[in-house]
Amino acid sequence: MHAEVRGRNRAWKVWIPNAAHFAHTIPFYDLEGNLKETLLVGEPPGKDSKYVECYGGPFSTTDEAVEYARYLGYEEVKVIKTLTKQEALAKARAARTDREE
Repeated sequence: MHAEVRGRNRAWKVWIPNAAHFAHTIPFYDLEGNLKETLLVGEPPGKDSKYVECYGGPFSTTDEAVEYARYLGYEEVKVIKTLTKQEALAKARAARTDREE
C-alpha cells in the first residue's frame, strides 16, 4: 500500500487509503466443523478507492511529510503537487470548452 503527499509551497499533507475500503474474509463452518464458504466483508478497493487526510500536518516541506508517511508504515509515498486556484480554473474552463465543441 502507498500513501500520498499532496500540497504546494509550505503546506503539504499526508493522505492514506481509507480503511473502510479494505475487505477481509470471514469463514463459515458447518456443525461438524467443516469449512463451507467464506464471506467477503467490507468494500474491496476499486478504481474509486478514496484517501483520507492524516491528522499530522500540514508540513512545511515534502521531506517532512514523506518522513511522517514512512513513520506511519507506508513504504511507497507518492508526492503530488496540487494546482493553484488559477491553474484549476483554467483547466476546468478548457475541459468545458472541449465538451461543448
